[in-house]
Amino acid sequence: MAAAQSRAMVLVNDVRVGYLIFEFNNLNHLFAGGPAEEFPPILSLPEPAARFNHGVAWDCLTIAVSGNLVAAVAADDARTLLCDTGMFFAMSRLPHRDPEGAHHFELLLRLHDTEEEEEENRRRWAWLPIPDPPLLSSPEWYFSACFVAGAHIWVSICGEGTFTFDTARRRWHKEGTWELPVMMGQAILVPDFLGDSRQLLFGFCSKEEGGHFCAVDMEARPPAIIKSWPEARFSRLGYRPVLETASLAYFGGGRFCISMLIDTGYIYNYKPFVTNNMTNLVRLTRQAITFSAVEVTPELQLLIRKDEWYSMPLGSTLCSMYNI
Repeated sequence: MAAAQSRAMVLVNDVRVGYLIFEFNNLNHLFAGGPAEEFPPILSLPEPAARFNHGVAWDCLTIAVSGNLVAAVAADDARTLLCDTGMFFAMSRLPHRDPEGAHHFELLLRLHDTEEEEEENRRRWAWLPIPDPPLLSSPEWYFSACFVAGAHIWVSICGEGTFTFDTARRRWHKEGTWELPVMMGQAILVPDFLGDSRQLLFGFCSKEEGGHFCAVDMEARPPAIIKSWPEARFSRLGYRPVLETASLAYFGGGRFCISMLIDTGYIYNYKPFVTNNMTNLVRLTRQAITFSAVEVTPELQLLIRKDEWYSMPLGSTLCSMYNI
């Protein structure tokens, strides 16, 4: 197979130090031949590629990834930081959103450089507000699903339908009154799956339907789940998967990597009460990140490949995984 993308980036919220970004530069070995281990060793995470310290500006962080460029946006004060993980932590300026604005959607755009800025190798960025989707019946609403496909952003709004936003033309289009049948979070559109012209959306079905890895026919109206794979769900005796942390990456050729947290055990720690000198026994959960490699055939059969596990810092949370 041609050199398929096999790199992933993981965002972890470590309560002790801040948000950490880890790069995994070659996951091809998870798809290699040979039997999978029932209980693979739990490895140590690599050194983080970037870190955003906790503080007023980074209490709640959202990131978007394009290649090595990471845009980190703080929900509380709208501070934005651009980080190039491939350039030794080179940081750009800090553009700001208007924290007083009531916009649900905004675009972060690179502005045209002046000759002076080009000479100094500087880049200017700005947040531009865009209107809400048209014809919403209520000013109060929330997403049920969303994903990005090229220059288009797909969003499903509970009780309203599904809309697409063309980032080039900056226009909304209502696709229908239906909602996408996948959970809020990451979903990946593959427009020509394995060369047969099918436009399939891969993600995770709702919790009510088990939260399984699934494929959605995006040419049907409304789009419908045509296959789900309960066997892709992490299942090891003695380990509990945390389904709401599931993330997905696509490496081409029908190859997917599913990441999520699993509970691997507990430790106990004594902490003092706030009001006196007595101690309180606190149970802390040990967790690990799992990378589970699977392949989907043209007939939509699932082939289970290998797993890889990495220990998580105590008290940390897996936020999401991204292709890079």
